[in-house]
Amino acid sequence: MFRLVGLLIVVSCVRAIDKACPYKPTDIIFCVDGSGSEGQTNFNKQLQFVQNFTSQFEIGPNNTRVSLITFANTAHNEFYLNTFQNKTQLLDRIGNTHYPNGETNTHVALNFVRGSTLSSRHGGGRNVSAIVIVLTDGRSTEPTLLEWSAAQLKKNPLVTVVAIGIGRGVDQKELALIATDSNHTFHVSSFDALHSIETDLTDATCEACKNVYTDICFVLDSSGSEGSTNFHKQLEFVNMVVNEFKVDSDGHARVCVATFDTSGRVDLHLSSYDTKEALMQNVLKIPYRNGETMTNIGMDRARRELMTRQNNTKIMIVLTDGRSTEPSQTQHTADITHRNGIDTYAIGIGHHVDSSELEIIASDKDHVYSVNNFDQLDGIHQDLVDRICSTAKQYVPTTTTTTTTTTTTTLPPTTTKAACGLKPADIVFVLDSSDSEGPENFRKELEFVNSFASQFSIGVNNVQFSVVTFSSDVRNDFFFNKYNSRNAVLHAIRNIEYMGQGTNTSGALNFVRTESLEPANGARTNSSKFVIVITDGRSDSPDETKQEASQLHTKAEVISIGIGPKVDRGELSAIASNHRVVQVDSFALLNTIKNQLTDLACETGN
Repeated sequence: MFRLVGLLIVVSCVRAIDKACPYKPTDIIFCVDGSGSEGQTNFNKQLQFVQNFTSQFEIGPNNTRVSLITFANTAHNEFYLNTFQNKTQLLDRIGNTHYPNGETNTHVALNFVRGSTLSSRHGGGRNVSAIVIVLTDGRSTEPTLLEWSAAQLKKNPLVTVVAIGIGRGVDQKELALIATDSNHTFHVSSFDALHSIETDLTDATCEACKNVYTDICFVLDSSGSEGSTNFHKQLEFVNMVVNEFKVDSDGHARVCVATFDTSGRVDLHLSSYDTKEALMQNVLKIPYRNGETMTNIGMDRARRELMTRQNNTKIMIVLTDGRSTEPSQTQHTADITHRNGIDTYAIGIGHHVDSSELEIIASDKDHVYSVNNFDQLDGIHQDLVDRICSTAKQYVPTTTTTTTTTTTTTLPPTTTKAACGLKPADIVFVLDSSDSEGPENFRKELEFVNSFASQFSIGVNNVQFSVVTFSSDVRNDFFFNKYNSRNAVLHAIRNIEYMGQGTNTSGALNFVRTESLEPANGARTNSSKFVIVITDGRSDSPDETKQEASQLHTKAEVISIGIGPKVDRGELSAIASNHRVVQVDSFALLNTIKNQLTDLACETGN
């Protein structure tokens, strides 16, 4: 299917990727035990764990924010949620936290979170999930006070409390008391084993509905009043909601998407994908069609799809920016949907929505949402998810244990990945847009680039992307300093236009060397630099291409990706640094190499 030659570098293991939470702003509050039973060395291991975990997230006022509290005799605020907007500064500050030494007054830390950290004067009060992660190696000094403090904190509907017990001195019942539920309780055998729960903890942090069984069908307005840009914002909203659920082959959550305009269709079936990554990638591929507003047809298609599976809770979420073309038919379809036991939400967008029709569509008035524009959809997603979670069927474990116990006998250290994850990278994609490709294959090329870029934390302190497109001419699509957020970069990639002429590969390589990689255009002196060239054929000037590639190698690591049977293998090797070449048989197979590129990222560069 594809051939990987040599050692391919894409980026120096940027494990600061938000694979778990790409669409979800979150507040994370760490409460770290600094009691005398730990000692300085073990306290530092807790800080290393906090750094490693935090490095996964995109830090910023509209993304993930982090606060740190240490506790012993008293609770000490190290920094509030609104203190750091820069990941590098945040991680440095965590590493320089002072070890307090004293008793284990866990209740004081929880009281501080409730009364101070989450207060609006210190940056709390955002309408987003707040995850409180409590690390401790022993029993609290005041267990009665702890019980009251934990209960008061958990009254906040936006707060989820995670309890992590370390070592043999932990009281398991106390961990259960602290945590929101048994799914948010962890126990490791030693401080060295903390890294072993990072993945499970990330899941607990990012998936608000990890252990529910539900079928959800989104019904999206694709009428002419929307336009392609606003339609795509609906798709991004779908992914925000989907990302809160556990999507797997066991059927915890299954998702379908139906769209409507003059007609209606199911674009993604409940059975289409059983991994979250595949589902979310394909949600973004759903096309905008343009037409009338036949809401009833879209709802009917979704209803029939939901009725194909039994047992699970059934949810329908209808988004629209206007009044339906056939109001009486919409009401008739809504009545049938409600009789089928489908819990139905209606989301009206903009000022042209008929509020009475939204109430007809929805199961009741509490299932109706209204926002002023498409950009405000992200503001309601958390409340919507919380409501779905409260009604969906909960998973009941078959075991009687309330903790996750992990040992360290065979687990590798995490220092390589952590160090790798803190190094910034500048990545330039050089895209062939020649007439040999055609617009459809060029679109697949863009989908691959979009999918690859979506893995990373994007910003001035993390990963930066630039794109250059070439045919007979060379076009700069955007420099590194054009966009500093993932959503902006992904939006720009999706809107790159096909050119369709010759294959001026040499000119593209020259432009990258002389323009894209210049500090004036956002390239950083402290970053690893990578150029990924994608082409389906031989360049118009092979000798000049080889010459330009040789000069480019002095400034960046170059990877060449050849697509199809017409690629010149020798030229691919000349373009790439140290034979870092990948070949695939067709544009349709591009995504098969994405994981290989990402997985190999840690093997080089530092």
